[in-house]
Amino acid sequence: MSLNFNSKGYLHETIALTYEEFVQHFGTNQQRMEQIQNSLPYFRIFHSCGLRIVYVDGSFVSKKKFPEDIDICFDISGISEEKIKSIFPKFLDVNERGRIRRDLKCHIFTFTQEDTELFDRLNTDRDDYPKGLVILDLNEILNHDQK
Repeated sequence: MSLNFNSKGYLHETIALTYEEFVQHFGTNQQRMEQIQNSLPYFRIFHSCGLRIVYVDGSFVSKKKFPEDIDICFDISGISEEKIKSIFPKFLDVNERGRIRRDLKCHIFTFTQEDTELFDRLNTDRDDYPKGLVILDLNEILNHDQK
């Protein structure tokens, strides 16, 4: 599958990829592969909370050779804060999320269907031009990871 990018290097539209396709297209060097590997524990955590998909955003899903981090976004609608805290106790700790971003180069975002402002902003670049995201199936990732 070939991907279409705009003149700024971002995806033209949001697309669903398998984990294998994602790694093939975006795991193109050691730094990118480390960022993907660093995001896997958070895929597992949010999957265990009952979530089924993750959106990957930012320069990681662009043509940029060495993105600063991988932006992962989860729709936590219908998941109680208590459930998330019981599985991921440090989720609401701003310092811990900052450490994850700084040390693991993994930037975690969440949104709900009641408040999609953040998610809506992810669909445009800094200059307000539209860009696409990558949708990954958490079940498929975890099954692939166990192989």
